[in-house]
Order: sequence, then structure tokens, then C-alpha cells
Amino acid sequence: MIYEKRIINQYKMKLLIGIACVAFGLGLFILCFLLNFDMISYQILGLFLLITSLAVIHLGFKFIFDYRNYIRLVKQGLKVKAQVIDIKRTLLGVNNLPDYVVEVFYTHPDSKKIYYTEFEYSGDVNTNDMLKKGNEVDILIDPQDPNNIFYSNII
Repeated sequence: MIYEKRIINQYKMKLLIGIACVAFGLGLFILCFLLNFDMISYQILGLFLLITSLAVIHLGFKFIFDYRNYIRLVKQGLKVKAQVIDIKRTLLGVNNLPDYVVEVFYTHPDSKKIYYTEFEYSGDVNTNDMLKKGNEVDILIDPQDPNNIFYSNII
């Protein structure tokens, strides 16, 4: 249950960060046009602000689209059983809990094709009885992109 709340909060945080990035990027973009471009230092500063604003806006839209993709997948995803192939620990973690990459394969219910894909799991895999090599887990797959999956304990 803690894992699901963390995932939902992560996606909400991504949405808020995305909105803030877009707003901040637009502010930088507007600031570029308020500079006096007669001096070379202002021209360099303006170019730097313009490039930074475009990068921040791009990052913001990426976060917003990630959130929209997550919401769409939770609402419209197909529930299937996936077989756990491997669990690999990553170097990063949050709140003293390691992150894992879980490799799975599943058979698409419509096309009967087998897909190999992976998802990230934040938490302790030793306390989750479902996430063991060889076990089956429930995942949601994107009907439009079968490699786009979502794992949750409460599906």
C-alpha cells in the first residue's frame, strides 16, 4: 500500500514540477526580450537565457506528458499476467529504499505476441512476495504501445 501511494505521489509531483518548469521557462523566455542587446554581455546572457528557457520548457512538457500517460494507462490499460524473469538492483534509491528494475515477459491478449519489457520498483523486493523470479504479477499494458506497462500491487 505504501508503494502505491508513493507512485501516485511521484506522478502528481512530476505534474506539479512540469507545470512549474513551463511557467519558469516562459518567464526566462520573456526576460530574454527585456534585455538591451546593444552590449555583447547582454547578447550572451540573452542567448543563455533563451537556451535555458527552451530546455526547461521541454522538461516541463515531458513531465506533464508522463503524468497524462500514467493517468491514461491506469484508466484504459489492459490487465495481463506477466512472468518475472529477473530483478536487478539499481544504484539509486529513495528514503533508504533501493530501486529495482524488474524484467518481465507477457503474452498480449489480442495478438498473442510475447513481449519482454521492464518496470521500475521502488521498495524492498524481499518483503513483496509477488516479486520473486518466476512468479506471475499483474500489470497494465498500453493498448497502443505494448512495451509501455505499469505495475501496481492493487490492480
